[in-house]
Amino acid sequence: MGEEANCNVAMESAAPKENGHTTGGAAAEAKAAAAACAEIAVTDAAAVPKPTPPPAAVAVDPRLQGISDAIRVVPHFPKQGIMFNDITPLLLRPGVFKDAVDIFVERYRGMAIAAVAGIEARGFIFGPAIALAIGAKFIPLRKPKKLPGEVISETYVLEYGTDCLQMHVGAIEPGERVLIVDDLVATGGTLCAAIRLLGTHYFLI
Repeated sequence: MGEEANCNVAMESAAPKENGHTTGGAAAEAKAAAAACAEIAVTDAAAVPKPTPPPAAVAVDPRLQGISDAIRVVPHFPKQGIMFNDITPLLLRPGVFKDAVDIFVERYRGMAIAAVAGIEARGFIFGPAIALAIGAKFIPLRKPKKLPGEVISETYVLEYGTDCLQMHVGAIEPGERVLIVDDLVATGGTLCAAIRLLGTHYFLI
């Protein structure tokens, strides 16, 4: 985003100073620049549109602070150096838990989402509630050997090792819009695996 230079800035940068005062011939230059600037201001004032006032600040949803306060940070879990954001305290507060689900529902309702895919395990907590509220089916994306029947698999690298996600064959129809509720986002490996697994249009939480 560019900013228009004003006369004061142009004049100040053009006039070298010593001990806080304009020096020698620079004083004359500064005076001439100020006169020219004043002349431009007078002659071009009608042609230059007045700056548009900045838009009013967007109100912050008051529910967000309660949600943020209910999430605790656990240092060095599950291994040294990782700052783990734990949502279990949020789940102990029904009102805050509901606020979290409601915010997602408000965002995605009416967007023709056919399915919500939840990544094991925290995606199983929020995903079904969101799916029911927006009238979509829920698809669990699970760790290996958890789903019976025919599955497709996607292996991925995460922050502290490797893992695999599986989904039932036929859970998604071609062209369906899918909302992915991620387990948590660290390196993005799990999320990328889910996207590859679904192979369709998606929205992310």
